Amino acid sequence: MPAGEHRQPAWLTYVSVRDVDAAARAALQDGGKLLFAPHSFPDRGREAVLADPQGAVFAVLASSSGDPPDLLADPGEWIWSSLITTDPATDAGFYQKVFGYEVFERPPGKDTQHFILASEGYARASVNSLPPGHPHIHPRWLNYVRVDDVTAMVAKVLALGGRVLVAPRVDRNGGRIALVADPLGAPFGLLQWSGAAGEGASK
Repeated sequence: MPAGEHRQPAWLTYVSVRDVDAAARAALQDGGKLLFAPHSFPDRGREAVLADPQGAVFAVLASSSGDPPDLLADPGEWIWSSLITTDPATDAGFYQKVFGYEVFERPPGKDTQHFILASEGYARASVNSLPPGHPHIHPRWLNYVRVDDVTAMVAKVLALGGRVLVAPRVDRNGGRIALVADPLGAPFGLLQWSGAAGEGASK
């Protein structure tokens, strides 16, 4: 890292794959970049770190312990991942080609696009437009933790030295969300969700 350059801590989003090396090759062929070459870790599996064509960083993992079942996350567990990017349609196509996701376009908002990435009948993640008027925000993945009460959890984040980036509000799917950062500045989302367990993706 060049002298004087500041890099903000961030959570790293993982995509489960059967073959890390093949996924890395496919990403490179479709405009991605390899940031950390495929490598095996004892008791974890094989992984690589990549960036998509717009620069959002993510990782691929072939876990040695297998994947958890497709069940609705409990409070305190990661429940959702959302990509915010400068070109949602192109990025949705990238993840579709590399990982075989089905892509469903949701009704667009004013100057915004919204896509759902799905597989095996389950919604896995969303791809969204960067918010207008915020040129300092670069394309990135944002991960959400399920909580019972967004307002109470925001208060807890503040009490523990974190910051509120986006105050609690109702999102387009009816859940209550907020964006916060931990004391070191790593952003993450809070999602108060009451949807049915096992709810799949739909057009």
